Amino acid sequence: MNFEDAIDIHAPRRLDALTPDELNRLPFGAIRVDAEGRILFYSRALVDLANRQVDSVLGRNFFSEIAPCTVVPEFYGRFRQGVLTGQLHTTFEFVFDFDMQPVQVRIAMHTSERPGEFWILVQPLALLPARNDKLAYELISNKFCEHLVTLSGFSFDFSQCDREPISTCGAIQPFGCLLVIESEGERILACSANTEMYLGVPASSLLDAPLSQALPPAGAPELYAALAADPTGAWPYANFFQFSLPHTDLPLVVQVHRWGGYRLLELEPYGRLEMEERVRGFDLGSYQRRLREYHDSESLCRTIVEVLRSLTGFERVIVYRFEPDDSGVVIAESLAPETWPSILGLRYPATDIPRQARELYRLTPMRYAPSRDHPDIPLLSRSLSPEHIDIGIAHLRAQSPIHRNYLKRFGVNGSLSLSLMQDQRLWGLVIFHHRAPHPVPLWVRRWLIQFGALLSERIALLEERKQRQANQLGQLRVNTMIGELDVERPFPENFIGKEDRLCQLLEADLVQIYHHRRPIFAAQDFGLDPGALNALLDFLANRPGPIWNSDCLSAEFEPAAAYPDRLAGVLVIFTDEHRESMLVFGRRRVCYTVDWGADPASLPFADDDPAWRLGWPTREFRLWQEERTHHSLPWSDIALATALALKQLIQQVIIANAAYFERLAKTLAQQRDQLYRSREEMRHRALHDALTGLPNRAQFREALCEAIAASNHSGERFAVALMDIDHFKTINDTLGHDKGDLLLCAVSRRIRTELPPTGLVARLGGDEFALLLRHLPDPETAYAQAERVVAALRRPLVIGEDSFSVTSSLGLVMGGADLEPGELLKRADLALYRAKEAGRNRVGHFDSDLESQAQQRLSIDRAVLGRAPQEAIEILLQPQLPIKAAQARPRFEVLARWRTEDGRLLMPNDFIPAAERNGVIGAVTSAVVCQAIRQLGRWLDIQGCEAQLAINVSAADLESHDFPQRLLKQLHAADIPPDLVEIEITESLLLRMTTSVKAALCRLSHAGIWLSLDDFGTGFSSLAYLRELPIATLKIDRDFIRGLESPNDYNLVAGMIAMAHAIGKEVIAEGVETPRQLELLAEIGCDWGQGYLWSRPIPPEQAFAKFG
Repeated sequence: MNFEDAIDIHAPRRLDALTPDELNRLPFGAIRVDAEGRILFYSRALVDLANRQVDSVLGRNFFSEIAPCTVVPEFYGRFRQGVLTGQLHTTFEFVFDFDMQPVQVRIAMHTSERPGEFWILVQPLALLPARNDKLAYELISNKFCEHLVTLSGFSFDFSQCDREPISTCGAIQPFGCLLVIESEGERILACSANTEMYLGVPASSLLDAPLSQALPPAGAPELYAALAADPTGAWPYANFFQFSLPHTDLPLVVQVHRWGGYRLLELEPYGRLEMEERVRGFDLGSYQRRLREYHDSESLCRTIVEVLRSLTGFERVIVYRFEPDDSGVVIAESLAPETWPSILGLRYPATDIPRQARELYRLTPMRYAPSRDHPDIPLLSRSLSPEHIDIGIAHLRAQSPIHRNYLKRFGVNGSLSLSLMQDQRLWGLVIFHHRAPHPVPLWVRRWLIQFGALLSERIALLEERKQRQANQLGQLRVNTMIGELDVERPFPENFIGKEDRLCQLLEADLVQIYHHRRPIFAAQDFGLDPGALNALLDFLANRPGPIWNSDCLSAEFEPAAAYPDRLAGVLVIFTDEHRESMLVFGRRRVCYTVDWGADPASLPFADDDPAWRLGWPTREFRLWQEERTHHSLPWSDIALATALALKQLIQQVIIANAAYFERLAKTLAQQRDQLYRSREEMRHRALHDALTGLPNRAQFREALCEAIAASNHSGERFAVALMDIDHFKTINDTLGHDKGDLLLCAVSRRIRTELPPTGLVARLGGDEFALLLRHLPDPETAYAQAERVVAALRRPLVIGEDSFSVTSSLGLVMGGADLEPGELLKRADLALYRAKEAGRNRVGHFDSDLESQAQQRLSIDRAVLGRAPQEAIEILLQPQLPIKAAQARPRFEVLARWRTEDGRLLMPNDFIPAAERNGVIGAVTSAVVCQAIRQLGRWLDIQGCEAQLAINVSAADLESHDFPQRLLKQLHAADIPPDLVEIEITESLLLRMTTSVKAALCRLSHAGIWLSLDDFGTGFSSLAYLRELPIATLKIDRDFIRGLESPNDYNLVAGMIAMAHAIGKEVIAEGVETPRQLELLAEIGCDWGQGYLWSRPIPPEQAFAKFG
């Protein structure tokens, strides 16, 4: 059977009737595939042609694995169109390029008699000369364009590869087609020669035609909407759309770019591959969170390459980082087994990725070539010349023959690369390699671009963090020298004697300062004769930047090859813009090797040799170790950061000695002005409160000294006041510190509005304010102004949407010329204390009585601070006897006394406030508890009797988070039942009821400890607290018992007792002193009584003997 018979569409049964042996004997290749392109039969005639064994291809996808559509898109396009329409009968000629050996073939495809199967026949026509790209190009050009101007990529002079504009290329790869339309409008200015295969319209019919002739608007409404909304300022940008043309039924995807003044439309056939399914199933969000776990770029990249290789199926994925000299090094690699040798850690010269390629990579996020072995499709235009069209952004952009030859030498067929950016700098590339053609769907490519952008952001952050750490360490190193410098000495002399310290800073072997070419350090000698030294200094003075460094000086300055043992590497800090002074750090040579991915002998140094025009044919990619003998150790980032910090320090020294540099006078004046402003700002901060903006303690003291001086000079009257907000701590804890700060600011504003212009208000700290009232005609005016301030704060304060009501206490004292500031503030504080003792929300005045009270309070404070509570505390007991209650066990209240060093006893009303003022109230309570528990244990051990002791505790004790735990631990250690202890709290504590206090009370009650509320009726107890808190007993204050014989007090006490019984609580009456009081308490049902009627507080032994 000949080829024509086989493709006769009128006899489709001919092939289906042949046996496999008969098919293998045919003189042409026969392939049977299913609708997805999987190979069901592969004849032996194709084995020699394509160099593929039958067993290795059966079951594999012909288009994605054997002959991908990216290599011969017409092949795949016609196949998919026939499968979709059900009419696959077509014949055409094409050029296959098997391992760079072009073969002209005739291809026929038609539907098999077997359902869902299709035949593909391949007949070789001519074997073309190897590597004859020009002939291959002419075949394609003749096939697609006969009378049009071609924008050709073959105009390149490849011997000038590093200077050729690589981003301008008049050809595309054949896996899609390209339309170039004007920036404002829809006229097609250029198109690829293969539009008929994808769009069904010849290229010649599209040029200068409207876009609607290629893509009807009805078939692609989203595309036209995007073009209509295209902002002219967006550059570059890309949109992605999927659609099918009605006359071809071929699914297409199109992406739109604005680039180089035009809009580029790239169209490709769309077929969902397994790779796309893997990528769509990848959780990018969670992986993005995982990226934050890495703290350096290299470990991040090592993980990234493994993920990308598993998702894309490429056989090798590497991260290639650019070095400062534009060479590169492979810092991460993921490699499929049995493919290539590893290139991890190898360096490659800058010529591998020339300058213009790096610039293109900086501007475009991706380059893609599914196969290196393909014919290029030319671009056609009637109006544009090659220099007026730029398709550098396009994925379809054709590869230069040099790059394709480079890939062949590397053993790479399919490839892709992503740009990694650090700010606007090209940091590196993610490079994908495959030995066979490897198509990547457009959706996956766009996902990879997004992934590359995320990776770039993370790398930029890590590199910025690394540089910031280097800068910090460099600054720390230099800071160690600041204390050794004398700013009164000029710059060069300031560093004499510090040569070793400078060398240590930059880990250098030698250092010298040249000031007007005169060496400063006598002990640091480079050992160069004057001529060689002047030549070196001339060379260094012309280096760019404020700091210049090299680890191989001889590579930059050839005469340095004569003295590598002294100056193999240098780092230069220029201290002034005229480069009259410089610090030169030197390092001696260190011999070491560097691993390269190629022998320099294979690199294209001979540009004039025609053999290099299509790339260096002898290039060998193998490990080559360069032995470096004229290099020093490279200057690290930390060393460079240290050098920059040292330069800044030197500049500061120079500025401090500006008298030596007349030309810096203007700069010095500007800095002096800035310094003045900074000082004024610092002075303002030093004298003002940061929160409220009011004067602070320091400024108030200055103003007070001025007022005293004025009073001494002119007899001026003035007054001083201290003021704080009542119960501010409770307000702050309740509202939160943020609201508390806003409240302080509002109070500050209210006080300022109430003071006369001559008055001054300052914030001393917390909620404490100080007022200075000057130019007073008489003391009454001071009192009136103080009352006005206190009254003003009683009015509600509006903060945002909230309204707050607060009160304040103020202590006022009249000033005098004979009083010191400290004495005045002390007297004002005493007056403030009087206002608080009188019930707060008022003005307190200083008088002589306060002075004596202060002395007495100071004496008590000294007594309290003079002894430890464990030594000074003595306990007395006062019995609590039943009136109407049934006698269960003896009950006593523990009353503490403080024994001073001179033997005096201090009552609780004296030493408890002193203990609170001096922060020892916790230790006092602990001492009382310890003695009470010890007494309970003694009664249990010796007499075997139980008694209940009531112990008073303060709010500070309950606010301590471990008080319940400590108390229970002590009871457990002493083997005391918890129900023998009763904790008394005052009614005023309910005003400070916080979550922690409430939790402490509940925990004590839960453990079996009784709770009682002392001084009931004197405060403002909330009935809710009486209901919620586990309080067992209410103690009626002695003030009510004292007046019990009056009807009002009688009825009030009777009501208290009735209410307590109604909510299930017992009542103890305090201060029972007469039999008549006892009789009346029994009459109204009081449970217990306590007072002098039975006993004063007495020692524990006497109490138990008498009442136990």
